[in-house]
Amino acid sequence: MKSSTASAILSVAAMSSQSLAAFTMDIAKAPPGIPKLLRRNLSPRASVTESLVNNATGGSYMATVKVGTPGQQQILAIDTGSSDVWVLDVSADACTDVTIQSQAEDGCDSTFDPSKSSTFKDVLQDGFYIQYGDGSGAEGDYITDNLAIGGVTVKTLEMGLAYNATLFQGLLGIGYDTNEASDDAEDEQDPFIYPSIIDSMVSQGLISTKAYSLYLNDLQASTGSIIFGGMDSDKFHGDLLEMPIVPSPLGNGTSVYSEFTVALTSFSMTGQAGNTTSLTQGAYDAPVILDSGTTLTYVPQPLADLIYEKLNAVDDTQNSGLVFVDCGVSTNSPKTTFNFGFGGSDGVSIQIPIDEMVFSLDGLFSVDGSASPDLPFSNTCGLGINGQAEEPYILGDTFLRSAYVVYDLKNNVIAIAQTNFNSTTSSIIDFTADATAIPNVSGVASSVAVTETATGGLPVGGGHSATSSITGKPTASGASGSSSGSSSSSTSKSAAVGSVPAFDVTALAVFGLSGVFAVLGGGWFLA
Repeated sequence: MKSSTASAILSVAAMSSQSLAAFTMDIAKAPPGIPKLLRRNLSPRASVTESLVNNATGGSYMATVKVGTPGQQQILAIDTGSSDVWVLDVSADACTDVTIQSQAEDGCDSTFDPSKSSTFKDVLQDGFYIQYGDGSGAEGDYITDNLAIGGVTVKTLEMGLAYNATLFQGLLGIGYDTNEASDDAEDEQDPFIYPSIIDSMVSQGLISTKAYSLYLNDLQASTGSIIFGGMDSDKFHGDLLEMPIVPSPLGNGTSVYSEFTVALTSFSMTGQAGNTTSLTQGAYDAPVILDSGTTLTYVPQPLADLIYEKLNAVDDTQNSGLVFVDCGVSTNSPKTTFNFGFGGSDGVSIQIPIDEMVFSLDGLFSVDGSASPDLPFSNTCGLGINGQAEEPYILGDTFLRSAYVVYDLKNNVIAIAQTNFNSTTSSIIDFTADATAIPNVSGVASSVAVTETATGGLPVGGGHSATSSITGKPTASGASGSSSGSSSSSTSKSAAVGSVPAFDVTALAVFGLSGVFAVLGGGWFLA
């Protein structure tokens, strides 16, 4: 059975009201004390919205849904990096074994009792097995049942029912169906791919097309949201940049769209005085996965080493799983930003405030004293950027909180812009079934190329041999006000025409944030 390449899950959500033309789901951070792991032919509705509730202590994004008839409430982690929906059975070992719960200092968030659902059906006993990048996972049966989310009901949804698990909440995987755990890599001639929740939403007329947008908001915010079938132009600044998704290579020499991989084309840092230093050079490109199921951000190790040098950080990932930094780098230089560039010189730069990347070592980040190294500073914090030797790299929640992202699974493109933190208004744009791209595309950014390979690190300033073209296109204009970049003054009724300069930081609004996100490493434990 193929293991999901996503790192474990850190996301969760709670039910929210839907707007008339929207399927919106609010995202909620997990309550404090719940540890989350890391390292995913009717006239159709336009979109569905669900709130995502945030919790700086738990570092998770979770959705509250209902499964079965009558519905049983389930707390599921939201994950763009995997594709299976699964719930914990009422008899699951993680939920009934006191030894397991004692060792993990946790209990299950919610469980499902199939005997109490009149619409439950077991379709493949012992067929469900999934393992995430950090080694966590679950196994059990494949089932079908109804799932209510964001005010609508997905009928007879195929999902996993876990009897054995090393996670204490189920998962709402919203990636490509080709990345499902059931797609057995050892039998490429007969893969078992079933309709994902996104596929089912479209086929049942709940949304018009296979696309959604994600807004995590900042660390202190109580809610974010995910909109299935639409996007909210009040939730971002400037223009969205549209980029093709990079297909994943297969062992037989072909490729398939299975993960949300795009090209990172530059990286720089802007200091307290406004001076910007580029840490990449020339035709830089690196394949990165935009994954809400990974807490931290993982960049090529040579680039990470340059970042650590700039911050005088100590890389202790081989011991504690953390990178340590003096807390003063955040408190003394609150305007410092980490700038992730996409689309080349005519693309967009997502600026991450330093308070989004530097976090306190308490709660889920507590480190065993015996595992903590001797450090050259006394006021110690963690850094939300880690180095990684092999590609593809991962832009997790420490990046995604500052980025508004549209995932278009039908047209295999992603659009990205600077988040409008703590937006109190909404302007939802519904996606249409016949759209060939994200709505209101205008202009063309410079073309860059990237190829995802199975192994090997990317040298800083280096490039890949070009076999697939990555071309960014600025799309619909976002909220007015403080912007991460400037756009052309030429406008249409629906979009700002022109591209966002990759490193324009003159209008950057710096937000003072605080909070913690969970990290999994060799020496971390629950306080």
